[in-house]
Amino acid sequence: MIHLEKLSLKQLFWLVVLTQVGVHVLTIPFEESKHTGYDSWMSVIIGGAMAQVVILIIYQLGKRYADRPLPQYMSAITGKLLGAVLNVVFALYFAESSLMVVVSYADVLRRWVLFTTPWSVIIGFSFAIAAYIATSSLRSIAVITQTITIMFLLCFMIVVISGLGRGDLRNFMPLGTHGIGPILKDALPAFWAYAGYELLLYTFPFVKCRKKKDILITMSVANGFTTLFYMLLSFLATYSFSESQLKAVPEPMIFILRQFRWPTVQNLDIVFMTIWLSVTTVTVYVYLFMAARYLAYIRSKEIRNHPLLVWIVAFACFLIGIWGSDRQWISRFTLYHDTVSILILAGIPAFLLLVSLVRNKKAAIG
Repeated sequence: MIHLEKLSLKQLFWLVVLTQVGVHVLTIPFEESKHTGYDSWMSVIIGGAMAQVVILIIYQLGKRYADRPLPQYMSAITGKLLGAVLNVVFALYFAESSLMVVVSYADVLRRWVLFTTPWSVIIGFSFAIAAYIATSSLRSIAVITQTITIMFLLCFMIVVISGLGRGDLRNFMPLGTHGIGPILKDALPAFWAYAGYELLLYTFPFVKCRKKKDILITMSVANGFTTLFYMLLSFLATYSFSESQLKAVPEPMIFILRQFRWPTVQNLDIVFMTIWLSVTTVTVYVYLFMAARYLAYIRSKEIRNHPLLVWIVAFACFLIGIWGSDRQWISRFTLYHDTVSILILAGIPAFLLLVSLVRNKKAAIG
């Protein structure tokens, strides 16, 4: 069975946080400083606020069908045909998300650590481990994620200690010099960095709680935690680099880690990226799991061979990922994925909630 036991609120919290952070830790605030420069941390906050609005929409939708995950009640809202199409769309999105995370981090590893390792070996290793975990039950995945939390907290400490080295507090002044327009423009890349909360669309009925409102509180706290974490990274990068450097360094955190020296530890950046691989794996196996669960409901009768679906999705992503070693391809793919994410993460849940509300109102009037 895919669901042996329900998730605790604590497990939901860490599942959301570790799914959110992924690869974005290395690139913040590069993407968010293209127009805002030193004010990138403001874009990070606005991105977190936008994510919170979507969490509220997803929560309201899930609360209306609290006994079933989204792929089961999709057809009840839209009809069988459109429901099946939307399940395929979500499955493709989650498969695409897992592919994006793997190729993005594989690109970082190849440029900084695994210089001579074949590209196919790097992504094959990543997909094999993630797929193996994704074939487990939702409860088992949550337990594994809680264990990896130790790795996340260790990386958190490394980032804080290394980031408090040389820098200049004057980099933060004066505030808001770039204007509200550029800040809002860079808030979109920040919003994409918070992806991960959409797993609530599926996990909502499998969370153990006394009140459904506890789920909203847990999701909000998790999103708030990620926002603070991203703000910290943005502050550390702004503290360490000039504005021109921020716009030219794709992975500012790696440079910060590389410049830091401990008497007993050298190449702290390599240590960090090796440990952080386990955190990015969380994002990959969660998305593979979700892709398989949505595929399971593309027919009127559920496809119960979950492990087979996971391996099919993982293998398909691996085959596509083999052609993703080119950095320009990764850049175009990321831009496409970020654009699609707006529709999937915000547009479809809002549409489903609106249709559900309209149908219920018509039924009440009739």
